[in-house]
Order: sequence, then C-alpha cells, then structure tokens
Amino acid sequence: MIKKFLLLASITVLVSNCSFFTNKVEALVTSENELSKKKSDIQLKASKKSLFCFEKKINLLLEDEATIKYYQPLFPILFDTKNFSFIQKAAMLSLIEMTRRPDEASPTSRLQYYLRFNSKNYYFDFSTINPDDDSKMPLLKGIENLLISFDNSKNLNRLIEILDGILPQNMNVSPELETFLKENRNELIKNESLAEAFFKGDEVLTRHESFKKTSLKKLVSRYYSEKKSSDQFYNFSKNSLFKNDTSQVGAELNCNVDINQDNALNEELFNFEKRKSHYFAIKDNDNFFIAVSSAIIQKPFKNIEHTYFFKAKPVSTPLPVCQFKNNQQDIALISTSGRNPSQHLKHLLTYDIEQIDSFKTLAELLNFSRHLFLSNPDRILYESKRGRKSQLDFFLSMNFPIYHVDSLGDIIGSAAFRNGPNEDRSLVVDDRSQARIWCVP
Repeated sequence: MIKKFLLLASITVLVSNCSFFTNKVEALVTSENELSKKKSDIQLKASKKSLFCFEKKINLLLEDEATIKYYQPLFPILFDTKNFSFIQKAAMLSLIEMTRRPDEASPTSRLQYYLRFNSKNYYFDFSTINPDDDSKMPLLKGIENLLISFDNSKNLNRLIEILDGILPQNMNVSPELETFLKENRNELIKNESLAEAFFKGDEVLTRHESFKKTSLKKLVSRYYSEKKSSDQFYNFSKNSLFKNDTSQVGAELNCNVDINQDNALNEELFNFEKRKSHYFAIKDNDNFFIAVSSAIIQKPFKNIEHTYFFKAKPVSTPLPVCQFKNNQQDIALISTSGRNPSQHLKHLLTYDIEQIDSFKTLAELLNFSRHLFLSNPDRILYESKRGRKSQLDFFLSMNFPIYHVDSLGDIIGSAAFRNGPNEDRSLVVDDRSQARIWCVP
C-alpha cells in the first residue's frame, strides 16, 4: 500500500511546506491526476544492511562494521550477562562511546536519550545553562542521572572502575574518526595533548592504528571536582515531548519541537551551528536506550586537562525527536543530521506514517527519496538517485531551483507493531549512514 501513495504524498509536501508554490496549484492538481493514473509503483532500492532486528534478544546500534568488531570481545563480558542490569549496560555503552569518539561524544556535548524501561517510555535532554562554559560536562551528567533515576545499585564511579579494568588500553581508530583527524590535522598539531594522542610521528593516526585510552577515573574525578556536577550548572528536562497538532484521526504525535512550523525559516540556525552528532543504542528484550550527543568543536581546539577529550560547545538547540503512536504502532524517531533535520520528520506526516503497520513498510518509508527546503536563497535539495523520473519531472516543472544530492538526513529510532496478541519491537536505523544494527546471534 505504501508504494502507491508515497509519490503523490511527496508532491503534497511541496505544496504544504512552501507558500511560494501556491501559484502553481492548478498545474499541481493536473500533474497529480496524471501521476495517480500510472500503474507503476515506486521502486525502492533494496537496503544493503538490516534496518531493524526484532527477532533477537539483544541489539546494539553502532557506528559501523569496524565498531562491531571492536565490541565483539566486550559483548559477553558487559552486555550478554546477568552481572549488569539493563540501565547499567546502557550507561556503560555511553561511556565506551564517549571514550571511542572523543570528538563527537565529548563529555561536554549535549546529550539526548530516549528510553523504554519496564514498559514505560522516557525522554531526557541535558545541556549547560551557560553554553559558553566549556568546563561543564552534560554528557556525563546525563549518564549519572540515568543511573540515579533508574538503578542506583552501581554508581558512576563504580562503573568507571569496571570499565577501566576491562576496556583495552588501545582504542581502535574508526573510519569516521580517521576522517576527522585528517581534515583537522593542522589544528590538532597545535595542541600538545591532542597531538600526543592522535599523531604518530608527523602524521595523524589512520583506521589501521590505535590511540591510548584516557583513564576514565581521572575524567570523572574532574567532573566531581569544583562542583562541576552540581545541578545548578545544567539544563535537563524529563519527558519534555509535547503534543503536536496532527490532522490524522487516531494518531498521536509527541515531539520535543513543533515540527508543524515553517521549518524552511529555521534553516539559518542549523546552518550556523556546525554541529557534530554521534548516536548509539542498545535493546534488550522490551527495553531500549537510544542516545545522541551533539556539539560544536570550536577552533583552536582545546582539550579537557590531562585527557584527549575535546572541549566542545553543547549545541543550543536539541535534535528533533518525535513519537508517532496509535493502536497498531509505537514509533520513536530522532533526526540526527542535516541542515534542518526537523523537516525530515515533518515530511513523514505527509507520507502517512500513521498507516505504517510493519517493519517492512517502515523501511520503505525511510528509504524513500527525501528533499529539503532551504531559504536565502530559496531552493530545494533532492535525492534524485532514490526517486522516480516522474517525480523529478514534476519537480522540474515547478520552475524552481533544485539541487541534486546523494543523501539527505539520518534518522534512527525504535518501532513496535502489534500483530494480534503479540508485539514486535526493534531498533531502527537509516540506510544512508554507515551505522549498523548488530543482531547478536
């Protein structure tokens, strides 16, 4: 069913989002009628990776295939064991990812996470009250709060001690970290601590090399020193998703932003902030934890004293998070990248996401060609390689600037669909990134 209306829905999005198309309505209606008569459905490209994995007990959503290899020896010790609770596993995953990606998951990054625990859903968002204060660590604050709120049997210090004793002393350089190091070689070499950590001779490390792990105990000691962990320095909200208006009958939409506003006008904000985001997730039976850090690394590069962690500025605006829910579905999605990530979630409403009733149709929806409205100057970015010729021809007929791009956005999340008395639940990943869901055998 979804293949029959996605193309027409994409055209409707064009009209509903931008006022500059109103004088084209007559041509639009004519084109819609012509397209609706076509017998051919949208042919979606087959995904090269698993976008969901509900049949396995434990899933990990990780950066790429190389990261899965890093976690393989750690998995039976930390995750496939009864020695740690689900909350403790989620906290340890966060700490490991912080250690692996000190550029994108710095302790000073903003942290958002969506949690399902004991059949209840929660959303949290952690940032600093003073965005220019790079001495505070909202990511660590979020991890500490996770433990305090849901399982205080092992505190942050205790988990740090465990990880310092288990994690290998040398951390593998991931492909994306290698790219970051190469692109910022000249800035990195100016910082003695960062150069010592990420250079070998006169060259930055590559994906075939490793860097020595910083002691997490030293980092957490700095977090607790000088009252850096005090609540008075942090903005953090619980269950801050609010109801968004939707015309769909029987559909409930809750987001942390108003995705019904004219998102094209907000492009300037997202374009100004050169944010870097990093996400990871774990699912164990019915529980799941999905986290995303976001920050702006400013030059010249600075590091947290005696560590290789970058001092990053938490972004001033959170990444958009939405829950789409009705009697047959419970879908939570986070739009993690792009110049205006809210638009991608907004477009899903026009694509009738409330009719999605399986992981297969959800994958088709997420794989469908995306477009993005940008302003100053007005233009459209469009994933032409994913669309059909009829869709492109229609866009071109609007006589409006269109720029072709290979990929737009990156959406992750979770989904559950009710099939009779049973309910299947899984993490969900976009096929546009290198991220992978590790469906552990």
